Amino acid sequence: MLRKGPVSGLLLAAALAVAGPAMAQTNQAAKGRGPIANTPDQTLKGTAMAVEGDLLTINGTAVRLMGIDAPDPGQKCRNRYGHELDCFKVATAVLANMVKGEEVNCTVTEQDRTGEKKGECRVRGVDLGAAMVSRGWAFQYASLSPAYQKGEAYAQSKRMGLWAGQVEKPWQWRSRQLRENAK
Repeated sequence: MLRKGPVSGLLLAAALAVAGPAMAQTNQAAKGRGPIANTPDQTLKGTAMAVEGDLLTINGTAVRLMGIDAPDPGQKCRNRYGHELDCFKVATAVLANMVKGEEVNCTVTEQDRTGEKKGECRVRGVDLGAAMVSRGWAFQYASLSPAYQKGEAYAQSKRMGLWAGQVEKPWQWRSRQLRENAK
């Protein structure tokens, strides 16, 4: 039984001081915040440039849009009429249009072993990854996140963007390139 008084109040305060940070670490790790437990998300705000269809630089810092994959440099696709397109350039131009003249807010939640930062970026509250997938210019990376599944299904059903013609998913294209270059 806990007695009320100045000593029990001090004991309770001490217990919370010790347990509080430990509980916060557990909550952050459970939410997947940061590459390592107890690392807060990094927020970047400013002018962005599209480097690829899933990669931006914000004030010089590169951030890959988490949960999506857009065509890679050199990747070709075909439009609805069978004409070849540089789908990398088109996807990059679509993302560039979305960020042009806008303030971009990115929450970096991960940094991989190569140092690449990954996160969710928004313009006027709109998730750029979701916009790229639902417009058909990027694919959801289902193994990393199921968050964009509905957007991809919508783009595919409406034959929007890359879905209008023929395209190889970027991770399949990369694997094929590795196999062909290994010969």
